[in-house]
Amino acid sequence: MIPLISLVALWIFSASLTVGDAFRLLNASTVYSGVGEPAHALATEIEREYLLSAQYLASRSDVDRSDMFAQRAVVDRARTRMRELVADGDAESMLIDASRKPYEDMKNAAARLDTVRMEFDAGQLDLANLGENYEIFPDASQRFSVVAAMHTVVTTAQQGRSLVSIAGAQHVLAKERALVAGVLGQSRTFTDAEKLRFAQHVTTRRVLFDQGMNELDDELRAPLDVLTKSEAYRQVTNLEDRLLQGEVTGQVSPVLWRSVVDRVDNAYTNALSKAGAVYNARNEPAAIGVFVRAGAAGLLGLGAVVASLIISIRMGRGLTRELVGLKEAATELSDVRLPRLVQRLRRGEKVRDVEAEAPPLEPIGSTGEVRDVAAAFSAVQHTAVEAAVDQARTRESVGQALRNLARRSQGLLQRQLRLLDAMQRRTTDPSTMEDLFRLDHLTTRMRRQAEGLIVLAGGSPGRTWRRPVPVADMLQGAVAEVEDYTRVRVYPMSEAAVSGSAVADIIHLFAELIENAAAYSPPHTEVSLRGEAVARGYAVEVEDRGLGLSDEEIDAINHMLASPPELDLADTDRLGLVVVARLASRHGVRVELRPSPFGGTTAIVLLPATLLAATGDDDPEPVRLGIPEGAGT
Repeated sequence: MIPLISLVALWIFSASLTVGDAFRLLNASTVYSGVGEPAHALATEIEREYLLSAQYLASRSDVDRSDMFAQRAVVDRARTRMRELVADGDAESMLIDASRKPYEDMKNAAARLDTVRMEFDAGQLDLANLGENYEIFPDASQRFSVVAAMHTVVTTAQQGRSLVSIAGAQHVLAKERALVAGVLGQSRTFTDAEKLRFAQHVTTRRVLFDQGMNELDDELRAPLDVLTKSEAYRQVTNLEDRLLQGEVTGQVSPVLWRSVVDRVDNAYTNALSKAGAVYNARNEPAAIGVFVRAGAAGLLGLGAVVASLIISIRMGRGLTRELVGLKEAATELSDVRLPRLVQRLRRGEKVRDVEAEAPPLEPIGSTGEVRDVAAAFSAVQHTAVEAAVDQARTRESVGQALRNLARRSQGLLQRQLRLLDAMQRRTTDPSTMEDLFRLDHLTTRMRRQAEGLIVLAGGSPGRTWRRPVPVADMLQGAVAEVEDYTRVRVYPMSEAAVSGSAVADIIHLFAELIENAAAYSPPHTEVSLRGEAVARGYAVEVEDRGLGLSDEEIDAINHMLASPPELDLADTDRLGLVVVARLASRHGVRVELRPSPFGGTTAIVLLPATLLAATGDDDPEPVRLGIPEGAGT
């Protein structure tokens, strides 16, 4: 999206630059007709009022005064017309920023004209400062024209500025006309200030005219060449030179000056009108040409943008489909295939062909980068499967080693128990008999530890009973395998028997729970065993009166008991509970810890109905206790 947005922004920027020139050309005619033309007309009439005011200042005749007031009315009408055109049209809103300051100066100068008239009528203006006050609006109009010409397109701006320069020469000629008319009307020579001002006007007019003529092309120069070759223009130049040399009184006639300058001013106006018509006729084709170029460039740019969008969208959608396919394949790998393989390895299944278990990912599409990522995922999958298989093999090897060691210890302990049984039968000394029982109990506990190691290693203890065993006898056998058996009390319970094939594991399960309860409760407290038949089997409660466990610890242990974890050789704090979880999972026994009303913890063991056998067998198989008879009951 970022490259596409940048491309669109670049296209908009370039199109706006190109179209802006055309709009400036098209707006130029509106601005000229709405502001420039009425402002130029008003400036011309103000210059004539300046001339008539200068003549009246020199002659003080009623005729000149009447002409002056008549010209004031003409100026007022021109000023009103300009304001109405500006108010009714859109020219003011089309002004460029650079034109707004000269435009505001024109409006302020037009508004100040009434003040200038009041000062003139009050006799506060002489011939020298009369021009400074009347020239404000024409000067502002000239600046407005210059700025407007500078902000057209390059192909027409130079010619426009040249025409504005020549128009500026005409504007300066009007100042000359008024100044000289005032001096000649009084039949006197120039004062120093007036002579300096006249010299500035002459120099400025000639520089502006020559500069404009030099930059015009032949078509625009033709009407102005007629002006420069006319007899009136030659006479004006000659009169300017004579006045600069000091010839005024009696040598230059006011009538001659007025007639010659008026003809030249009219010639200026006609020549600029013809050249302006040619110039304006050029603007529209130039604008159309700019529009055509802008349209062509804009359409080509828009086509490139649209093509880029289409290509990007198609490529993006194709890439998205491939990435979605890769994501689905990777998700299936992480959520289905690898977990399923790990479960199989945990169950002890053999994985011999890693390539068959970890086929490479096949993403949809042909994008090279996506296929490279898929290949990387396939390599990761292959490595992960190999690591899982190697870990399973390592775990199996460790378990096999532990089982072998435990079974060797179990065999030795079984032989030791049989030897103790024979010694107990031959001994009649009570003191010796008590020592033999203590040794027998210690050996029984050692056998439980060996069997626990076998269970953790994934094996079976090996001890079995051919016939069912009553639950009470089975619990007595579990108590016999606990170190602090004297604190354990088995309460009377309803009759039930457990199938012989599960007796060894259930005895071990209860022995671990009882051992845990006795270890985490004060030595003077009792560990109680209670059992009763329930709807779904047989429930036994192992209750201690210790400090208890927090809710978080109980939840964590119950989760472990419901889902036996893998053997972690680094975590040996609660191996007994891991043994309980595995034995319970093996036979479908449910074990759950709950807070005890006495402040300790109660372990509830639910033996399922599938483990129970019918009571009342003729000859239930006894359980070897390994503790003095009657202890713990």
